[in-house]
Amino acid sequence: MEMEIATGNAHDADTRGTGWFLGFSDWCRENSELLFVPRGESVAGLCLKWYDHPTGDRSAPKPVSVGRTVSLLVTQGAFQVEFCRSPEFPPDQVRRVVLSRQGDFVAWGAGIEHRWCCLEAASILTLRFEPVRPGGEGTW
Repeated sequence: MEMEIATGNAHDADTRGTGWFLGFSDWCRENSELLFVPRGESVAGLCLKWYDHPTGDRSAPKPVSVGRTVSLLVTQGAFQVEFCRSPEFPPDQVRRVVLSRQGDFVAWGAGIEHRWCCLEAASILTLRFEPVRPGGEGTW
């Protein structure tokens, strides 16, 4: 089963010179639907986290993802995030993403299990939100 995951680097994203790689601009959609929020649409549950992870730091068990999440490497370091549809994380079903260059990011959608490990001390900025359809009729 395909997982809704996008990776990239904020420095390299085609932002038409604006620097905005997540939001309502058309180029956000071109980079990934996960990074697009239509102008005038609402989001719920907006959360923003900054965390300085020491080398070897590992996540505790995480609940399955809801909405959308974007984690961005702010400093130099190495931060691995693993994704799976199953909470057991069978090795042949795991997708690994390593954020190792300042500006590297990973975005993922709802229904995905994740866990992480800090391979080399790093500061990570994580944004979570749930897009809401017009009229409040669930998420899109």
